[in-house]
Amino acid sequence: MKSLVLQNKKVWLEDVPDPIPEGEWVVVKIESTPICGSDKQAYNSQEPVRGAGHEGSGIVVATAGSSLLKEGDRVILNPLSGCGKCIYCRTGNYIYCPDKPDFYTHFAQYVKVQDFVCTPLPEDISYDVGAMACCALGPAFSSIKRMNLRAFDNILITGLGPVGMGALAIAKFMGARAIVVESIPFRKKMAEEFGADVIIDAADPDALALIREAAKPGRLIKAIDASGNPSAERLCIDAMEPGGIVSFVGENFGQIPIGPSNDFIRKGLTLMGSWHYNLSDHDEMYSLLRRSPLVPKLITDIYGFSQVQEAFDKFMTGNTCKVILKPWQ
Repeated sequence: MKSLVLQNKKVWLEDVPDPIPEGEWVVVKIESTPICGSDKQAYNSQEPVRGAGHEGSGIVVATAGSSLLKEGDRVILNPLSGCGKCIYCRTGNYIYCPDKPDFYTHFAQYVKVQDFVCTPLPEDISYDVGAMACCALGPAFSSIKRMNLRAFDNILITGLGPVGMGALAIAKFMGARAIVVESIPFRKKMAEEFGADVIIDAADPDALALIREAAKPGRLIKAIDASGNPSAERLCIDAMEPGGIVSFVGENFGQIPIGPSNDFIRKGLTLMGSWHYNLSDHDEMYSLLRRSPLVPKLITDIYGFSQVQEAFDKFMTGNTCKVILKPWQ
């Protein structure tokens, strides 16, 4: 089969053996696999990376001892995996499993995955749209559910890459009023098309004041940062009114200044993180995939494996949302 290799801004195909099913591990033919922002690290790596890609959808083509899936099943391939036995796996939060196997290699024509992290993909949802359940929608979906976002609520979203645009799509689907912060013109234009109520430039020195003014006469007590930028994370905290909830979904392995007294004790804020949605939420996710007119619009570019270099180069410009790779084209 064909599989991708990434190194030093170059992407190419190589032939590798087809995976073989065993036990609970099944083989899925990949039909749609989106590029994630975290794949930039592999793209820029000085060493060859074999094993990138962790989003996708496809069809089960081989099984061994699986009791959950059979050949011909259409599935969404969720990121990461787990042992299937610990409390996190048993309650659907498999991403926190302390004994999770290595990442899968979704940038390939076939992939071997554990059956319990594959969710059924109904016939009325396309492979491309189904793949949006992974990183485009998953992190924000969990955040928005946990913060109990309701119709007519104000919500602040900072950073409008694919994850932030996914958050905007969910917020508008739920009838919320979205205040968004972004600096890249392409993303600001896309936010306008998605129905963002207020768009503020991230470089504006008065961004905080503009956010507070935009929320009037309502309250601003819910925010999501999808950028991972320390200044944006801090902006979310500063913009919140007492009792607010801030969710970080953009990766940041550094630190930001936080004052326990001023930010939390005396302001009553709740700060949380979200990596992905719980597997038990898949029925609600299906409703979003089926009913939101914005979800298909998250997909701005589709490339076959024969165009992988062009696909990654385009993605790296920032002038895309979700870029999908088609392994059989």
